[in-house]
This record gives sequence, structure tokens and C-alpha cells, in this order.
Amino acid sequence: MTFHVTEEQKHKLRQYLETAGFSFEPRPNQDFLARNDTLVVNLYSSGKIVFGGSNKAGIQELTEFLLSIGSVDRAEKEKEYPPIPVSGTRIGTDEAGKGDYFGPLVVAGVLITAETEKELSIRGVRDSKTLAETTISNLAFEIKRLLSKEDYAVIWISPAKYNILYQKVGNLNKILGWAHARAIENILRAGTDCKVAIADQFGDKRYIETALMRNGREIELVQLPKAERDRAVAAASILARDTFVGKLRELGERYDTLFPKGSSNVVTFGTQFVKEYGVDALLDVAKVHFSITREITGGLVPRVSEDLKTDW
Repeated sequence: MTFHVTEEQKHKLRQYLETAGFSFEPRPNQDFLARNDTLVVNLYSSGKIVFGGSNKAGIQELTEFLLSIGSVDRAEKEKEYPPIPVSGTRIGTDEAGKGDYFGPLVVAGVLITAETEKELSIRGVRDSKTLAETTISNLAFEIKRLLSKEDYAVIWISPAKYNILYQKVGNLNKILGWAHARAIENILRAGTDCKVAIADQFGDKRYIETALMRNGREIELVQLPKAERDRAVAAASILARDTFVGKLRELGERYDTLFPKGSSNVVTFGTQFVKEYGVDALLDVAKVHFSITREITGGLVPRVSEDLKTDW
């Protein structure tokens, strides 16, 4: 994976690596080469970053840091996708927390018009994966201020409810389809005349289509890779990520801790959490069907009590 950083981001990267205990070596045409026992980071004068090594968790952690400061994966940046053939009034949906072991699953939907699309563009709304968390928080506030409350919907599924749903259906895409459909339905319920919805490709589009109810049955669903390049989906990705971060923080306040994001570097934290609160407490804070659960517990996966019920 190859990233690119600005001059300001170069400074932040060096500070991060210094704090993490990396040593630095001068190299021709490079700002530096930084290394520790398992990871090497090459920063070139152009701003290009190339890193490698055997520490997959360390690479993932560095990747998350680079994304948090606004760096962009060059391969993704340079890859060209055809324009999405949709304009005007439309709904965009996106999710957050799908790959995070701790915390909820969140799906957001945003309805935009040609006029609000221009305003979102001026404010710099784009795929949340390319934005730092403070920027995401600020943009989420701007999106909610710009749009009416009927023009966006956020569906969040707590870890406890997520585990109930997953134990019932055994399929993440079915849960995602239901949540995307609910976000679309909640927006359409206000009576807005909208004929099309766009969602990122996470599985067969029928997962969403079959979950749509009366208000959404007539809408055209467009589902395709990298849908966040559409402004409505990008706005939804920002609301979803901002909600995920906020709910994860609230979860941490309940347990007087700070839950890690992602699914790497969580085993040590999870093991300590289980020592303090017990295996069953994972049902309240984590997506326990992840294989990480067995690493944390030594092979045991807690199950939801059969008498617990939930409504779709």
C-alpha cells in the first residue's frame, strides 16, 4: 500500500514515528527511512510513503494513523472510476463500524438535491475514509445544519442488539441490507419525491431491495463499488462515522476505558477487558462472531440467551 502526504502531514508522521520508538536514517531523495524491529517506513521527498515488514498489526495501525491525518492511498487516488450516472435529488447510504470489533454498526442515509449538493461540495464533503476525525465531526455538524431533519437518517445497532441479530440470521449482509433499507424508508416517510438511492457495494443489491417496505418499493437502487464518490453517499459516510465514534466513546465512558477502533491490536485490550468484566460482557461491547473473540477468550464465544427477543 502506498500513501502520499503533504508537508504538514510529513511533520505529523515523523512525530508519530518518534513517539512509537522508530529510528531514522537519511537516504537519497528521501526525507527519511524509519525502522523498528518489524516495520520500515520510507518517506520520499515527493511525499510518497512506502512501508512494509512482517508486522501486519503495525502496518494496519500506521495505515489508520495516515488516514486519520488525511493522507490518501495513492492506488485508490489514482484509480479511475466511471462517473455515477445519477444527478439531482437522490438518497445516498453508507455504513460505519462494519470492520470494527468493538462498538456499534451504523448506517446513515442522506437526501440531497442539486442545490444542497453544491453546498456540500463547497464545505468539502467527501468520503469519510479520507478525513481526520475532527474534520468528520465538524462536517457532520455542517451537514445537519444544512439539511432538514427529514433529509437524513441514522440507524445505529448497539453491539448487544447486533449480536442478537447476528445469532438469529448468521449473515452480516442481511443486517446491513435491513439497516440501509430502514435509512431509506425513514427519509421517504417524510413524503419527499425521490426516485433513486445509491449505496456502496457490500453484497447483492437484493439484501437492501427485499428489506424495503411500502415507501421504498418504487425507488431505483443503484449499488456499486466506491459509491462514496457520490456526494450523497459521502455525506452519509460522514454521518455514519461520526455517530460510530460518538457511540464508541459513550461505550467507553460506561466502562471507564477507551475502546480501540478497528480489528487489529485489540486482542491484548480484549483479554484484559474479559479479565475485569467476564466473557459475557463482550456481548455488550463487541461483535462476538469475529474470529478475534476466540483469540481473546481462548476459544470460547459467548452466546445470547435464547429468551432475548428483538424486532427488525
